[in-house]
Amino acid sequence: MISNLGEYFTPVQEIFLDTITYKRLDVLDGIVNKEYSLSCQDNIRADSNNDSVRIILTRTLKFDPEELFSLSVSFGAILKFTDRKDEIKWSDINLAEEFKENGNFIIPQLMSRISLLIGQITSSYGQQPLILPPNIGNKF
Repeated sequence: MISNLGEYFTPVQEIFLDTITYKRLDVLDGIVNKEYSLSCQDNIRADSNNDSVRIILTRTLKFDPEELFSLSVSFGAILKFTDRKDEIKWSDINLAEEFKENGNFIIPQLMSRISLLIGQITSSYGQQPLILPPNIGNKF
């Protein structure tokens, strides 16, 4: 693991909205006091080229049973390498895992934007918005 991962990238970051997928699902029965389970899955994709690393962070929400809505929001960033890039062979590293563990210079920025959009989108549903913590979920 690279504990000083942020030192290999310039402070200039290009952050962008990658995708939003929202689908409202009709409730088929009229039961009001039904229990639902919400699953929240986070995914990191990262790849590199000679000049930069492109990272895409996705949060997907699904209910069980699938009746209310499904939602997925992805934000990305392009991080330019500094002159130190040749100190590490980037093609041999699991970049997604590296950013999950040591990407505190970019991951919180992406997750904050994702959490904000999820809150805004779910507030349009007519109920209280879902406000989720802007942290990467851990597997248990």
